[in-house]
This record gives sequence, C-alpha cells and structure tokens, in this order.
Amino acid sequence: MKPGIKFNITTQASDSNSWGPAFPNPADFRFDYFKLLKSSQSGLATLPTGESKSVAIVGAGCAGMTVARELHRCGFDVTTYEASDRIGGRLYTRDNPNGDTQAGMEMGAMRMPFFSEPGDDNSILGYYLNYETTLGSTSYAAHLADFPNPGAAPGGTGIYINQGHGPNLEYTSPTLIPWPAGENPDNPELSVLNDKVGEFGTNFSLVANKYYATDNDNWTICWNAMVDYYTNMSFNDVVVAAALTADEINTKIANPATFDGNVGGFGMTPEQAELLYTIGTGDGSWGAFYNIGALWFLRCTYFGFDSNLRTVEGLSNSSSLPNYNASVTDSAGTTLKPPLYEGIQSLVEYLYYVPAPGSTNSLHDSSSAKLYVSEPVNQIERDTNGQIKITHGSSATVDTFDFVVTSPTQWATQMSIDFVGFDQFILPQSKITAEHTQHNISSCKLFFPLNKKFWDTTVNPDNKIPQIMVTDTFIQDTYALSWDNKSMDNGVLLASYTWEDDSLKLLPYDETELSTLVLAKLKEITMATVGQDITQYIDNTKPVHIQWISEPTYIGCSKLYRARNQDSNMIDLSYNQNYASQSNLYFAGENYGVEGGWTEPALRS
Repeated sequence: MKPGIKFNITTQASDSNSWGPAFPNPADFRFDYFKLLKSSQSGLATLPTGESKSVAIVGAGCAGMTVARELHRCGFDVTTYEASDRIGGRLYTRDNPNGDTQAGMEMGAMRMPFFSEPGDDNSILGYYLNYETTLGSTSYAAHLADFPNPGAAPGGTGIYINQGHGPNLEYTSPTLIPWPAGENPDNPELSVLNDKVGEFGTNFSLVANKYYATDNDNWTICWNAMVDYYTNMSFNDVVVAAALTADEINTKIANPATFDGNVGGFGMTPEQAELLYTIGTGDGSWGAFYNIGALWFLRCTYFGFDSNLRTVEGLSNSSSLPNYNASVTDSAGTTLKPPLYEGIQSLVEYLYYVPAPGSTNSLHDSSSAKLYVSEPVNQIERDTNGQIKITHGSSATVDTFDFVVTSPTQWATQMSIDFVGFDQFILPQSKITAEHTQHNISSCKLFFPLNKKFWDTTVNPDNKIPQIMVTDTFIQDTYALSWDNKSMDNGVLLASYTWEDDSLKLLPYDETELSTLVLAKLKEITMATVGQDITQYIDNTKPVHIQWISEPTYIGCSKLYRARNQDSNMIDLSYNQNYASQSNLYFAGENYGVEGGWTEPALRS
C-alpha cells in the first residue's frame, strides 16, 4: 500500500489470533475478510487531507465493482471501463423470456458458498449480502435458497448411464436410477462411489480440523506438505490413488514436522473412475475436470467452496432500493439495463447503485466515480513519471491515472490489452508467461422457461420425472429450479450444463440447432425411462444460451489449473504484493486466485 494512506481498521489486540477465520475457509489465506470489512465501516483507509488519487479499473464484474466501491469510499477518484454493454461480468442473470413473474436464468455463477452457512459471518459474499445490507434504515438482505444439486434436490435426482441400462448393463429396460435427497444412489455400484468420495473428504478434514484454526505455524507446515505432495498430481490421479485409513492419517499428522503431505486418494478402480466421470461428487459431473490439478480440486472441495451452496434470488425490498427499474445510463449517457436486484447479478447492482455505509453517494451517483460500458481498454501504458495512460474505445481515447486495476480473465486480457512501458523490473516475463499459460475452462448453458414446476407434486401429482438428471449423454446435467420469492413462478430448466470437452462438443451448434438436439434427447430419456415426456413442460420457443469460450470479453468462464502449476499460480497471486507499488499496476479477480469458485476469490482479490 502506498505510504501516507491511513488505515481505518479497528483491531482486537487482546486476541493473538483475532484475524484468523473459522474453518472452512481458504487453505492458503487464513484471514478474516468479513471482520476486515465489518471493522472498517468508514472505509478500509483514508487518503491524506487534500490529496487526490485516481484509479482506472478495467472490468465491471464483481471484482472490478468491489475495487471501485471500496477505493471510492477511501477517497479515490475511480473510473471503470467495461468492454461489454452491461455490469456484472460472470455474475450474469438473464431475464426470463416469460416476464418478471418468473425466475431468472443464471448464465454464469449460480450456486454460492458462504463458509459455511449464511449468517456465519465468514465470507465477503455473506458480508455484502447478509450483513451490510441490513445496516441502514431499510432492510434489504438477500433472498437465498438451497441450490438443488444432484443427490440433494427435494424433487429427486435420476442417473442415466449406458442408455439407461446402468453401470453394468444390469437393467433390462432403460432406467433413471434414483438418487434420493441426502442418500446414496439406489444402485450398489454408484453407492460405493459416493462412499469412497465421502471417506476421502472425512480423512482430508482430519488435518484441517486439527490445525487450521490454531494460532501457530502447524497449519502452514501441514498445508505446505500437502501442496508439495499433490502438486504433480491431476484430479484423476487422486481418484485412483490408494485410500488411507483415518488411523493412518492421524498417525501421520501427530507431528506436523514429519508429515509427508499424503492423505491418500479415493481408492477407485479405473472402472469406478469412469462412473464418477458421470455422477460427480454431488454437484454435477466431474469427468470434464479430470485433467485439472489435484490442488485445484482440494482447494475447491474441502475448504468451503463446495458445501452448503445457495442460489441468490435477489434482494428483498428491491423496489425501495436506488434506481429500481429506473432509466439509468453510464457516465457517457449510454443506456444501462435498469437494476431489478434479482438473481446473483443483484450483488454487482448493489455495489454500484447503493451507497456504502458512511457514504453519501453511490458509485452511480458520485461525481468522483465514472463508468463507461461498451468501452474496451486496448492499451495500458506506464509513462516515465509512473503515470498510467489508458487507451480505450474505438476512438482510442487516452486518459491518465495514478493507478490501474485490471480484472478481466487472463485470456481476455492477453488477447485485448497491450501493456507498454513496463520493464522486467516491474512486470517480469515470468508474470507474463504465467498469465498467458494459465487455463480458463469452457462452459455451455442452455435454459428454457417452464410452463409448470413438473417436479412439484403439489401442482403435478402424477409426475415421475426427477428434478435433476445426471447423464452420460452430450447434455450431461439437467437442473429444474424455481425462485421461492416469486409466487407465480413456473420454474426454469437448465436443460444442458456442460464443461470443458463436454461443452466444446456443443460449440459448432447455434442456439436453434442446439435446442433441437437437447430437446430430442430429453424426450428420448424421459419417455424411455418413466414414460413421460419432459418437453411437454418446456417452453421450447424461448431458449436462452451461452458458450463462455466464444464470448470475446471473457474467453472462458473460470480459471482452473493443471498439475505442476503451483509456481505459476503463486506468481499470479503475489504480483500485487511484490511489484504493484513500483508499477502502479494491479491484477484483481477470480483469475488471480488459486481457490475454486468464482465470486468469493474475486471479492477477496
């Protein structure tokens, strides 16, 4: 941080571990970010009286908007440039084609971790959605609902493998294998997989439960040993690695100094690994992730990013919030979508349109905060005085700032922005190489509105079609869901949700072609297994579709990394700490974290 800035944080000196978070929380950063914000109601810092500093922010997603809001609250002049025509980034809630009485469609992030429950005061997301929003005279906390994951959906889950004939072709007629909520799949082969995954998670947590919350170095020692052990492994390697017993692990961790970092694997045979490809670990198919690094999977699954997930339906009392459904523009007069504070996109709308505690004006209303949409940044140049020149838009306009924070994905940054005037001492080639060689995954979603919540037996008592279907077909996973806060909602169907290679299979098809293929496959599956046609409940004339890899301002939906990428990750992660005070260039956003999950790492950075 630059000298001269006064911090506004109130510490608790009597507690030697007062800034340590509760478990679960990220493996690498035992820091209580919720407390940081809660203790800084007037802003994280304050510029010296009479001093003015300007910051350019590239990208108006949740990371860029958080940067803008918090720096603006500290007294900085902030200008945000967004290449697309909207704010929100990969928090992207599309309006339902059948109107505002129906649930929206989450094209990006859709299931949120709160470490571990909303109200646990253990995450930044929880701070903005469940704590800060109740500080003013108007209460507008988030509407949250359990996300209907496979094996947890109240309307049931059905597993469709080998054209419905089961893992070992044991069913003579096509079958949707039941997976009741909170139980194992109703098939011995698949039940074994669930047990093996559960056993590994229990064993892995032995280390965290023993050392994570301690105020000494034992957790760091143990986690570093696990990083060293698993860094050369893929997730697939962990799936087939031998499982260890709890007694073996407890013996290993009795002395952190001699712990070798090995807590085993799932202990699956190659045949079982093939089945896990389809059914996943309880939140959708995982097979497309088999080639990612084991460390990504461990960080994501066992440190709070993958448990007790919620969907955000929006903010309560939304009609009383600033600019609700009003005509709004950016700082150049370009029309913006009116904020409705619905879906996960409501977080970014809240950050932009609602004043922060202690602030008179929001980012939207302040004269010292500007936003330009449909205005891509083409070049970031550091001049000989250390000032930052931002070249943006089709007219190649140049603006000058003291600092710049860039938050797009790494691939979008590489393909769109030239960095000029940053020598090896402030932007090393190792950082450039790390940025260009990291991996962003592809993902495809195809939604339809529904004309009935078919899985709800109170409105459809004869229904046999499960709410969630997990398949080994090209559609992969199918989710039916609704928003509780909309009494007339018929629900929506995420008819096909795919990742990586599974999503690339769908890339050649436009929305109409893909819709035809998916609807035909869904009808085939449900008619063959339960004798009912799911497409009778689907408004097939109004598909809503996205392929994140083909979006030029994103070029992917999320950062994953391969085995042996730990060093590159650390270069990305540590740049701001090691170089930004000299370069005046900062990197923020999910692509510069190492954990799983999109939103929380973006907010932290």
